[in-house]
Amino acid sequence: MEDNADDLDRLFAVVPAPSVPRALELRILADFDRVAARWSFEKVLDLVWPGAPVWQPACAFALSLMIGLGVAAFAPLGPAQDETAGVFGVDQPFDLDGTQGV
Repeated sequence: MEDNADDLDRLFAVVPAPSVPRALELRILADFDRVAARWSFEKVLDLVWPGAPVWQPACAFALSLMIGLGVAAFAPLGPAQDETAGVFGVDQPFDLDGTQGV
């Protein structure tokens, strides 16, 4: 295998480098700038969690989602209510004369 690599190196040393027209070179370099300016998931990830591998923020998001779903599924929605009493007296008739039912 190393012999093949040496043969290839010798061939590359003998073959002259192709000439590229200047217009093509500028077009290729402009495409690099256009692609670099494009939106990508990696750029957003680097803004949210700089330098982190993809699995770390993905696991943090999944864990927070699971905790949120667990709280929503198992936490009580409000104070326990007696069926006969209204919450803060809202369901009771309003006393206009101020006697408060006395």
